[in-house]
Amino acid sequence: MASAENSTPTCPVCHRSDLVKTTQAAYSSGVARCAPPDMPTRNISMIPYIGACVVLIGILVFMIIVLVASGGMTTSLMGIFLSVTIVCIIGVLAVSFYSFQRVVQGDAETTLQFPAWDSAMATWRSLYYCSRDDVVFDPQATKVVTNEQLAALRASGEKVDQKLQQSALASH
Repeated sequence: MASAENSTPTCPVCHRSDLVKTTQAAYSSGVARCAPPDMPTRNISMIPYIGACVVLIGILVFMIIVLVASGGMTTSLMGIFLSVTIVCIIGVLAVSFYSFQRVVQGDAETTLQFPAWDSAMATWRSLYYCSRDDVVFDPQATKVVTNEQLAALRASGEKVDQKLQQSALASH
């Protein structure tokens, strides 16, 4: 005998449970509107910063090789060139630090979105889909979930992201 916890709930439209499945199973079988909420991510590019730094260091290395190989380096010219090289290396390190700080800040903002995503995932996992009536429903409330409500569930992380951007703009 199956326990009450493992039984499939009945559809609020047709009042049957033979074609009812979880939203995960429905999404896996190709019902796109039963897709789970997207995990919050942040895409912050470091390539422009690191690329510019690589080019600058490459030019400095090339100049050092050319000047040393030509033998035309005087002591005063070598001191000036050494100073410029050290300043450029410190600048490259500062730009690298700045780009890594941008990544860390993006990760922190994404971490703030995880509670809303966890809540949306818990709600999504509790929903069921009836393939006979093509409806998604909440078995606890015995109500059909509309497409707008499903879209709002999927966009729950985006709302948190918009609130963070608005608060950031207000603080500046």
